[in-house]
Amino acid sequence: MKRFDWTIWLGVGISLTAICAGAWFEGLNLGFLWHPTAALIVGGGTLGAVIVRRGTVGVISAMRAVWQLRLKGDDSDAHNVELAKLAWLSRSARKNGVKAYEDYAESCPDALISQGLTFLADHAESEQLRQVLTRRLDAEDELGLHDSATFEAAGGFAPTFGIIGAVLGLITVLRVLDKPDSLGIGIATAFVATIYGIGLANILFFPLAARLRERHEAQMKRREEIAVVILSLAAKETPRAIINKFNLRK
Repeated sequence: MKRFDWTIWLGVGISLTAICAGAWFEGLNLGFLWHPTAALIVGGGTLGAVIVRRGTVGVISAMRAVWQLRLKGDDSDAHNVELAKLAWLSRSARKNGVKAYEDYAESCPDALISQGLTFLADHAESEQLRQVLTRRLDAEDELGLHDSATFEAAGGFAPTFGIIGAVLGLITVLRVLDKPDSLGIGIATAFVATIYGIGLANILFFPLAARLRERHEAQMKRREEIAVVILSLAAKETPRAIINKFNLRK
């Protein structure tokens, strides 16, 4: 059952609270931490660079992946049921021949299972079947890493645009050197952009990238187990022998 995952918001909240509390303990006016121009430079610049790097499709896909992180649930039961169904196809194939594999492949929406069983029904050699499944898994692995790569790219760009914002702020300060009373405020404001860039990278972008990568790795382990079952079917192993492989791993 899916349930709301509040840990992301908790982590972001704790980080922001710690930063604001630290500034307050140092006697800094928290109003200095809000600067729309710095936010525009860092936020807009980072978004633009990520679009150049990943494209709009990549950005939308990454945002959709983060939205899915709001819910978490244990999919192991559904995965184990799928493994058991595939394992018991071995017994069905002994009675009905390769027709059992063909029927399951046609009704299954999973491309890995469908392709593997189709090759199995065509009496493909084990090595050929292994290569087909490996290519499919490699393609899924590469595609699944795109979303985390998008946020990793954002984490790399944000501090750089923070520095750009600071430089622009210092340029503004140099234009009012004849007003000493304004120099301190100007310099402090200039470095707000650096805080935005480093903060976004380390509070949001890199942690989200790590979370997405962790979820992808867990998904790939399940996909590899499906490939193992299909190869076991090709080796004509019994359902019980196939299921025991995964029972021993737990």
